[in-house]
Amino acid sequence: MASTRVHLVLVHGLFSSAKVWKAFETLIGTDPELADWVSVHPFEYDSPLIRLRPDRRVAETDDVADQLGTFLETELADAERIVLVTHSQGGLVVQRFLARKLWNGEGHELARIKHFTMFSCPNTGSGFFLTVRKFLKLWRNPQEQQLRPFDRAVTEAQRTVLSAVVHARGHSDKECPIPVRAYGGSADDIVPPIVARGVFPKGGVVTADHFSIIQPADRTAASYRAVRGALIEVARAASVRESALPLASTAARPSTTKGTGDTAADARIATDAEAADGPSYPPPAAEDPDLAPLPPPPYWQLDEGQLKGEDRHGLVAHLLSEQARRRVHVVAGPGGSGKSRIALEAADRARRAGHRVWWVSAPELSLRMRMIARDLGAPSITVERAWLVGTAMDLVWTLLDACPEPWLLIFDNVDDPERLGSRDGPAASGTGWLRTPQNAKGTVIVTSRVRSRHAWGDASRVHQVLPLDDNDGASMLLERTGGLGGTNEDARRLSRQLGGLPLALRQAADVIKAVHQSQISLDSDIRDFETFRRTVAPRVDTAADQDGPHLSELLGREIVEKVCGIGMDLLTQHELPQAPTLLKVFACLSIAPIPYRCLLTDSALAQSPLFPGATPARTSALLAGLEELGLVDAYEREGVADRRLAGVLTLHPVVHGVLREDEEVRKRPADYYGLAVRMLRSAIQHSNPDHPANWPLWAALSPHALEVSRACLLGDLRLSDRSVRTEALELARLTARYLIATGLLGPAYDLVLPLVERCSSFGFDSDDREILGLRHEQGRVHLDREQLPLAEQVLGRVVRVRTRILGENHADTLASRHKLARAINEQAGREAEAEVMLRSIVEAENEVRGPEHYDTLVVRHTLARTMLARGAHREAEAEAREILSISRRNHWPPATPEILRVQETLTHSLLRQDRARDAEQVIREALQHASQPADSNVVMRLRFTFVLVLLGIRGRTPEAVKELRALVRDLDRVVTSEHPLSVQARALLETAVREMPT
Repeated sequence: MASTRVHLVLVHGLFSSAKVWKAFETLIGTDPELADWVSVHPFEYDSPLIRLRPDRRVAETDDVADQLGTFLETELADAERIVLVTHSQGGLVVQRFLARKLWNGEGHELARIKHFTMFSCPNTGSGFFLTVRKFLKLWRNPQEQQLRPFDRAVTEAQRTVLSAVVHARGHSDKECPIPVRAYGGSADDIVPPIVARGVFPKGGVVTADHFSIIQPADRTAASYRAVRGALIEVARAASVRESALPLASTAARPSTTKGTGDTAADARIATDAEAADGPSYPPPAAEDPDLAPLPPPPYWQLDEGQLKGEDRHGLVAHLLSEQARRRVHVVAGPGGSGKSRIALEAADRARRAGHRVWWVSAPELSLRMRMIARDLGAPSITVERAWLVGTAMDLVWTLLDACPEPWLLIFDNVDDPERLGSRDGPAASGTGWLRTPQNAKGTVIVTSRVRSRHAWGDASRVHQVLPLDDNDGASMLLERTGGLGGTNEDARRLSRQLGGLPLALRQAADVIKAVHQSQISLDSDIRDFETFRRTVAPRVDTAADQDGPHLSELLGREIVEKVCGIGMDLLTQHELPQAPTLLKVFACLSIAPIPYRCLLTDSALAQSPLFPGATPARTSALLAGLEELGLVDAYEREGVADRRLAGVLTLHPVVHGVLREDEEVRKRPADYYGLAVRMLRSAIQHSNPDHPANWPLWAALSPHALEVSRACLLGDLRLSDRSVRTEALELARLTARYLIATGLLGPAYDLVLPLVERCSSFGFDSDDREILGLRHEQGRVHLDREQLPLAEQVLGRVVRVRTRILGENHADTLASRHKLARAINEQAGREAEAEVMLRSIVEAENEVRGPEHYDTLVVRHTLARTMLARGAHREAEAEAREILSISRRNHWPPATPEILRVQETLTHSLLRQDRARDAEQVIREALQHASQPADSNVVMRLRFTFVLVLLGIRGRTPEAVKELRALVRDLDRVVTSEHPLSVQARALLETAVREMPT
């Protein structure tokens, strides 16, 4: 990477200078991975508090923006890769610079800017001391004036940056795609995090105030890691582009393809998946799982063509109007009528107007709403607690109603309204995920086939989507075929035959175009609109005779089924007979995007009777055929570094539903659903769901794992192959583990409980080992929810049955025994009972897994905590020190959450022995190593323990009270007063202040 030089330009803020970047310069200069290939350039501009000399003026923001442009043109004339990092007003300077370049038609000049990161930028204006600013008559600083909330020039620049930089589709004079990140400081009272994040969709919150955010103490500081990551990302992208150039000549598909466009790359599907081994124990130090960016709406679909229909354009305009705000709008119509396309058009126009836009796909509902909570600035400890105690819906809507910017929330493909309801009421009650915004700047759109207003509530407005008229349908056909299909009148007749259904029209156009242009041999009677109409007419002869603009759901489904069948027939008859089979396998999965590179491995396909002799090249050809005929949409997801996860494909929900009812799929469910199960099992084979490093893979696959396991076990498939059901149970168990590990306890419980309660319906007994695995996860949910008696009841039975079936020291039995011991240990007065159990488990773990296995040490830590609770402080200390010694010997990351908790236990054991100074050294080391956000649960607990240590050292009480007050302020900001840690901290503060010497 040393040969790929990256130039880092640092832009300071208001009333500041380039000196503020000294810490960054020092750290980068001494970073062994950056020093050789990163050049640092602080950009200095004049920003005085006040100018007393009448012959000199204070430069305005536009002047500084032009000055930055001159700096880049002269000082960095030869730089090929530039990364911009700003503080406070510096972010507005860069935004203005970018906007002015684009307004002047100079977008191509921005191509060498590869990344833009803002720290504490007042993206909606800074309200700090606003009254003083406005009324201090001598203060006429034009730079300061643009920091006041909602300055028009700032808003204009932001809208341009959002539409033509953040959401740019390509390089031109008027747009230039640049990754933009906006970070706020958790303790920043000058530019609060929600202001710093503003309208920018990516970024986060780091532990810092307004000034310390750009003064990292060391390389573990979150702000430094953010900049470091951007630099490495830019350098790697350059290296990848250089190494990828020779592959351009190997492309075997047209450049318009939205997939890889590269047969050689697609042929590596199996290699990529098989080479992805999971991490070894212990789990890597956890980053905050909630900092994963929310995927953007599927804007790539806009390239499919312009929205057709005057009524549809009118609906989009209405949805974005002032009158439409503070309402829920249900865009309803038959499958394939273009509901999602209307919502996407609204999303695109909203983002270009500077609105915040969130797109929630129904299969990923809970995870997407959690991402929205974090995107709105909720600290991780708040999100974690809300999802734990069941207040997640209230949290998200509190944040939405407080959001200062205009926003649009879209729930897509919600054909079961109750998915948006709460446990206590239907969607229409307004107590679940779907609610009427109280924020005058908020709008909610739902796309659904359900048109009943009763299902959505009286406060919702239902907009029915009508089919395209003949002229608009003809226009769509002509544009999509490039004029290859015939005359306008021919197109009108075909549109009428297909009922004006956009999905059917698109697929018909793709078939006609493929017959003319495809590299696949398609010797077909279909050549144009008229021959397609004659082919489809015997199959569907009712749409053309239907009176009125309405199209029934059943007729629309029939039209799509027949048009889809024509495409599959062409592939079957000519060279690609397995392509329709692969499409039907995809239909067994969820309607969520399918990361096909993870799933389509040689081993999974070749072992199936559906794909004898499968090879990577053959699989790539099948995918190409499906995409060319419009049966799937393939595209690369932005911002996804892992190639296996970047490439995804989707099926339209109607096509998905039609193929799931296909006669062959219903006759051979064990083959089709069995392959779906085995593809998923193969993809996650080496990816432990408890390890944070594997969570991106699990996030992509979990909607499919949920869908397939439920279909195999709770659906009406009647699978005769017991091995498929057994594998589906294991897939469900592993998926539940992932959901529990990421704090999605509700979805985990909703998955496990029906499988346990209805196990006899799919041929299993409640005491079969497969069901015991699910009951173990059920007990874990109760344990994490602090429902200790329930956890003890469920886990106690699991332990008894597993001991009888598997033996007392089987690994699975030991896991359940440990969880049971934890449930007992956390109930007051039962520590002695738990200690006996834990000592027995540790002894067995030493034999089964070994004394230095991560799982063994987790049990030993539970034992150490039990010793501590029972007053055996020296024994607890010895146990904790031994665990830490083993972790260092095995080079485990010191920021691993379990290791941090062991240090917390060691600190308490030293405190109980009146060794506060030794305890201080341990807890300071833990705080230094912690890489989690300052508002995370683990760091908050470490801070509380640090206060306890200070209170135990003579003369340190004032320092302790200061730290405790800061902690209470942070807790007040991120959790409710009923949160257990908040209650403890407040009580301790009251006592400490009362007893503090005066």
